[in-house]
Amino acid sequence: MAITFEELKAIADGTDLKKFCDPEKQVLLFLGLGEGGVCHLLVRLLEDGEGILFRVPYIATVPPDHPHLTKALLMLLAENHRVKIGRFCYDLDDGEVYLDWFLPVEDGTLTSHQLARCLKTLMVLADEAGVRLKHLLETGEDLPEERRIEGMLRRFLSGGLSEEAEVRLRRLFQDLEASTEENEEDEPKG
Repeated sequence: MAITFEELKAIADGTDLKKFCDPEKQVLLFLGLGEGGVCHLLVRLLEDGEGILFRVPYIATVPPDHPHLTKALLMLLAENHRVKIGRFCYDLDDGEVYLDWFLPVEDGTLTSHQLARCLKTLMVLADEAGVRLKHLLETGEDLPEERRIEGMLRRFLSGGLSEEAEVRLRRLFQDLEASTEENEEDEPKG
């Protein structure tokens, strides 16, 4: 049993994310705002509705002759090894760095909770990688761990965060809490 675009759109309506729908091209565009600016995430059906493709285009552009290309690609490979949802990619033709994820639906279905998790996880990953890539391409060095989300979490727990980093983490926690509350409301009470 495949999913239709109308079913996907109805499931997407159950998330708290801002979206635009192009029924002609059968694409949903979700927007998020992060440290690196606006994040665009495209969602479309593949394989006659048996799979869903998520894509965050143009996280960065790294020309093939950029002096820090190797370091950027190694950072992206390390991120691919670390994360459960998402795959960082590099287009050799134009230097585009993007993030995508293919979710097979096959004969199952999709819930708004699953969709929201994929969307939010990919947006956070794209934002974090975009900020890190920008810094790496400008300086030749990755962001220090304490400036990344994981490092901020450790410092937050030990009480050693700057005000700016604490605001960023609190915003992230609020988004996660709101998502969790909405998903709990959607679950059937038994």
